[in-house]
Amino acid sequence: MLDESDVGQARVFYDLLNNEAAALATTVQALTIRRGEFRSTAEAQLYRRELNEVCRCLDQLRNRFPQLDFSAD
Repeated sequence: MLDESDVGQARVFYDLLNNEAAALATTVQALTIRRGEFRSTAEAQLYRRELNEVCRCLDQLRNRFPQLDFSAD
């Protein structure tokens, strides 16, 4: 049984990670699409890896706290 404070903390952490994922996705898009051309840079690859890690953490939170309603995200 999960403590209510754990669930609340998970929600806050999920929201923070979700915001971070959105910011990283925007950064990756800006770095890979310049002047209408697709290009991949080392910097974009680093941000993409960080985005993948944040998404992995979000998935783990969804699996650990299925009672939270993440559908609004």
